[in-house]
Amino acid sequence: MASGLVFTLLLCLSCALWTGADVSLCPSGWSQYGQRCFLFVDSQTDWATAERTCIAYGANLASFHSSSEYMYLKSLVYTKKRSYAKTWVGGNDAAREGWWMWTDGSKFNYVSWGSGEPNNRGGRESCMEINRRGASRHLNDEKCTTRNYFICAKKL
Repeated sequence: MASGLVFTLLLCLSCALWTGADVSLCPSGWSQYGQRCFLFVDSQTDWATAERTCIAYGANLASFHSSSEYMYLKSLVYTKKRSYAKTWVGGNDAAREGWWMWTDGSKFNYVSWGSGEPNNRGGRESCMEINRRGASRHLNDEKCTTRNYFICAKKL
């Protein structure tokens, strides 16, 4: 009888601890949105190094597929920097000019280019950044050697 009571007590305590825990499916420091985890990296680097860094985390530079995902990425930057800092995401047209793709291989089905963008200024802008001129601006194509912050993303 006493052993049954102890078992019941331990079971109840375990359940209480589990329901009170803050369960996150993303690694520490990452934020969940939908079925993916996102990491804002607070250091500036060129686009290729940013993508290699994300790959080392088991991720890619972030892609987005709706207005709500795009706005989430902008808010993630603002939360971390208290400004709409220029930030790399995974869009690029390096393989073929004007043919944009995501580094994670997902379908390129939503964009919100700024006025006159992408313009491939100087014939050398093949990488995508958000927050070109703050919150009200949209996507921009930029030289891949520019140093920006970046966002990594991986599936849950």
